[in-house]
Amino acid sequence: MATDVSTRERADLCPGVARPFGAADGAIVRIRTGARPVPVAALVQLLDVVASQPDPSLQLTSRGALQLRGLPDPVPADVRAAIVATGLVPSQPHELARNIVASPLSGLDGQGATDVRSLVRELDEGLCANPDLAALPGRFLFAVDDGRGDVAGFGFDVGLLAMPSGSVTLMAGGSDRGWVVEAGAAVPLALELARSFLAARERLGSTAWHVRELGVPIGPGGASPVTLPRGAPAALGQHGRHAVVGVPLGLLTAAHVAALGEAATHVVATPWRSLVIEGAAGSLDRLAESGLAVSARSPWARLHACTGLPGCAKSTIDTHAFARELVGRMPLGSLPVHVSGCDRRCGAPAGDYVDLLAPLSIDAAMEALNQD
Repeated sequence: MATDVSTRERADLCPGVARPFGAADGAIVRIRTGARPVPVAALVQLLDVVASQPDPSLQLTSRGALQLRGLPDPVPADVRAAIVATGLVPSQPHELARNIVASPLSGLDGQGATDVRSLVRELDEGLCANPDLAALPGRFLFAVDDGRGDVAGFGFDVGLLAMPSGSVTLMAGGSDRGWVVEAGAAVPLALELARSFLAARERLGSTAWHVRELGVPIGPGGASPVTLPRGAPAALGQHGRHAVVGVPLGLLTAAHVAALGEAATHVVATPWRSLVIEGAAGSLDRLAESGLAVSARSPWARLHACTGLPGCAKSTIDTHAFARELVGRMPLGSLPVHVSGCDRRCGAPAGDYVDLLAPLSIDAAMEALNQD
């Protein structure tokens, strides 16, 4: 059933470099990576942009993007120029459209049906090469799963699922409409589905942000339901020669980036606020020393928080400070733990989790955690 979009009276407000979002602590800029490797040198440049802040850091989002908060509002031209100079905005008209998640360990750990990194590059480059697709909403999501099922369950608008046969299953708006195509035809069909979404939205006079909100099917005939694989997020720690590290509270600091620079030249940001570092298995001790989480046993592997004060005016507590006070006392447990500054519970994980809703005390939080 299509989502009722009658209340969609505006475009989505997802921030970008050219379209910052004003928050309580200043402007927010989001940089989409297209699910491609990010040079550590670019992270250093971004940290320079926020260096004058009291607690300078880069945020990782739940879609594998990078985010800068607390910028002057309006954002000065020289700040925008510095962000573009990192090379992370290959096409300024398409910065909001490069909303891609992909299996971050694909081609590195021997799992999945095939290495989808070339598909990701082709999709990102094809997206940026098409002027019409710059009109995609900032929430429109492409998901490229290598067959392991780690990102197939995301609420995608266009999905690409690698098959053991070497073919790729394309999907529009969910798993109920899918087409199996040869690998070489996968990206052209993905881009055509995105164009079809825009054409249908214009034809219907719709304000939809997502394919499922259109209320009409898109894509060629002969669609069939798809059974999606169910996989787990990339586990923290060693993966052969490679490493996956968690970023506490999704806040990447100068100390973290310095350690990353000693281990590799590029990293891949995952949708789970972690980083894949190619060839860095031997650097785990140094990465842990910098404050990154290198094991599923780390309490930071399951402790998360919304933005909280001072960044969010709706919050009643400094959620990050609360989480940092709590983390050293957390008992062992299996469920994710999320600290929320208000009852909107922004950023809460899907599925079961320990819900720590403000206002609360450390003792009350411990009581809830001991019940996990």
